[in-house]
Amino acid sequence: MGERGSAPAEFVLVSALLVALVLASMQVLLVGYVKQSLSSAATEGARWAALVDVEPEEAVVLTRELIVASLSPEHAKNIAVSRSMERGYPTAQVSVSTPFPALGLWSVGGTLTISAHAPLEYAR
Repeated sequence: MGERGSAPAEFVLVSALLVALVLASMQVLLVGYVKQSLSSAATEGARWAALVDVEPEEAVVLTRELIVASLSPEHAKNIAVSRSMERGYPTAQVSVSTPFPALGLWSVGGTLTISAHAPLEYAR
């Protein structure tokens, strides 16, 4: 008589654990997607900024468009283009700072910063 009614209780406990595990896995995948999308947009912006006849503002616009297309305008607010030296070579650098997506795409604090470099092109 002690085992009677234990199946529904076990189902509730196991299903709650399973739901938590699935939601945590989805959150990890979402953070990876956001990081990859920002990295891809920053890399494309750096390649564009490294071209001879391109102004840095054009690279910012391209990076912003790519981020808005894949994520949201909230993630495309802080984009910076600069020149830097990477391993002794002059490069164009694009940095994107965005709120860290802690709960879905919403942030509860923290910043995710992605930087990308591309070697500068020189006119001959």
